[in-house]
Parts: sequence; C-alpha cells; structure tokens
Amino acid sequence: MRRIVIFLLAFGLVLGVQPKQAAKAAQRCFTETNQCMDGRIAEFWEQNGGLSVFGFPISGQEQSTVDGKTFTVQRFERNRLELHPENKRPYDVLLGRLGADRLGQQGRDWFGFAKSADTGGCRVFAETGHAVCGAVLKAWRANGLQIDGKKSVSDAESLALFGMPLSGLMTETLSDGKQYQVQWFERARFELHPENAAPYDVLLGLLGNEDVAFRSKPVPTAVPQATAVPQATAVPTPDTTAILGTAELNARRRTMPTKGYWSSTTDQITIAIGSILYLPNISYSDAPNGMKYVTMSVTLRNDRGRGGDSRFINGAYFSLIDLEGRIYDTDSAMYALDNTLEGATVIPGTRAGGQLAFLIPAGTAPAQLYVDFYDMPMTIELRTLPQQ
Repeated sequence: MRRIVIFLLAFGLVLGVQPKQAAKAAQRCFTETNQCMDGRIAEFWEQNGGLSVFGFPISGQEQSTVDGKTFTVQRFERNRLELHPENKRPYDVLLGRLGADRLGQQGRDWFGFAKSADTGGCRVFAETGHAVCGAVLKAWRANGLQIDGKKSVSDAESLALFGMPLSGLMTETLSDGKQYQVQWFERARFELHPENAAPYDVLLGLLGNEDVAFRSKPVPTAVPQATAVPQATAVPTPDTTAILGTAELNARRRTMPTKGYWSSTTDQITIAIGSILYLPNISYSDAPNGMKYVTMSVTLRNDRGRGGDSRFINGAYFSLIDLEGRIYDTDSAMYALDNTLEGATVIPGTRAGGQLAFLIPAGTAPAQLYVDFYDMPMTIELRTLPQQ
C-alpha cells in the first residue's frame, strides 16, 4: 500500500477543491544530463519546486514496476516521479519515498534513531518522534506540493512533498567524502551547507542518483578477493557424496531441492531459507534469454531474550553466490513480491520474512546465500542437503 496515495487523497477530501487544469507542458531538455521531460511530468516538475527540489532528469520516461504494478516513471537527481492516470489531479503524479528507500538500502533502521527534541521554534512530528528546527524547517516550509492553487505554501503541502522526518539532525559523511549535518525525511534528505549563502545553505540530497547507482551495481564475474564470502561455521557441511553419489549430486545441484530448509544462526539470530523455485518471470518481469529467476522464502527469527536488541532486515542485505562463484544482488523484481523484506524491524521473540528474487544464468544454481549484517555477517550453505 502506498502511504503517499492515502495521504494525498485524504487531504484532497478535506479541501474539497481541485486546482485548475493547466496547459500541457512542452518538452524541455537539459544539456547537463542529455535528458528531456515533457507532458504531465514536466508540468508537475515546474509547478512544485523544479530544479531545486527535483534536480535534472537523469532518465527518460520509462516503464517500471512499483509495489507490484507497472507505471510510467521518470527519474530525477533527487527523486522519482510516477504517472498515475487512474487518479484525478493533482494525485496523477506521485513521488517515490526515496528517503526511506535509501535508508533501507544502507541497512539502516530509522526506527532506532535517537528521537529529536523541540529546542524552540520547532515543528514536532509525534508520528515519528522527531522535531524539525531552524534552517531545515525554513527550507522544508519553502516548498510544497501544489494542491489548493494558492501561491502560499502550507505545512500540509510541504508534508505532501517531503513527508515526515525519519531522523533528527545528524552528522554524516556524504559521497564527496566530507561531513555534513543532515536530516532524513520520507522523500528527501536535507543537508546543511554553511559554506553557501542562503538560501543555498540547505540543499536536498541527490537521492535519485544514489538510488539508480544502488540498483544498477554491476554483477562481478567472480568473488573479489577483497570481499571474499566468509564460510559459515554454524551449519556443518555434510559429506553429500556418500548419500547421493557424484553424478546424482551434480544433477541435483543444478535444480536444487525445493523441500526442507537451510539455516544459519549467529548470536541468537536465525536466518532460514526454503521453497527455492525457478521461474521464467516474476510479476511483470520476464527473465532475459539464457537467464532464470530464483526465488526463495526467507525468515529471520530473533531469539534474543527480554531486553535484547532488535534486528532490522532488508532484502538489500542479501547476495547470492552461484556454483561458479559469481555474486548476484537481489533483483528489482523482489519488490514486486508480497513480503516485508523492503524493511522490517524484528524485536526479540518475534520473526519476519518474505521472498527474495535473484536473476542468474539458466545453467547454474545457488551455492550460498550471504547476509551482510555488517556487525554479524552470515552465510547459508545452499549447496548442502537441506534439513527436512
């Protein structure tokens, strides 16, 4: 369910008004990125902040699967715009939740961020427990999603454009290697740049660029020496040749059993894998020639006792290593599957899970699943016989 849709529709019902229909925007091209925009997306871009809010376009309009449905989208330096012709204006263009998405891609659970207090003159959001203050609040209120047709920007319109704060003000090292104070929102990252004169002392992070770079990481042809996958110690490797014989074992490795499960446990955190299936397509995504989709169920169980730490799980943590030693990240089709692996916090005594999807060559099969928890990486040995 897309929370932005619910919010915008509810806000429209409260206002009970619709902005006037604007003329269709003409094509506008940018030499900086060699990309153009036109039509409703260009109109939305110009009406709701333009370059300072969205940045330059970094793609043309393209078909993309979002929450299991295919939409026309265009990616910009700072966000992603989606066409939803099934909705009335102004809800026929929706924004991606790239702030929340990028935190998930980084493996960061925003629920665990320290809450920020009201230091005076702040806007406090009880929903997330964070306050927006000073220069960031001024920048947040400077732009908003144009809903009521008025020139002034209301807090409700700023909320519709940027979303709620997911963090307080914190210091982070950004892609230029320098440290800045930043504050994360559902659809943006506000950055303090005191070296610039106002109003450019607060800039929006290039989350659109970062999201595209994350999703288009090349698949290496071999396991790099510097990032060699550690061998699991929690799951012993049985002598499978004594059970099946070499020829049968090699054949089975190419298809992989779909019954039973594989698991690894570290520090009372258990990852279990089961129901491995090979599919020619997932939702709206077809596997290219010579490739196949591998899907598997994933469960994280937190067996830590009362007072123990929670664990955040995200599909971006997982990498698949095939029998030839090649590494694959979770495919974008994973986000079309019905699961909680886009990000879930598992408190002690509970579990969460869903499905992963990998795109691999048709002639190979999974060997290992590597889970990069940073503080406690885990390896699940899929090449062994599963527990029944």
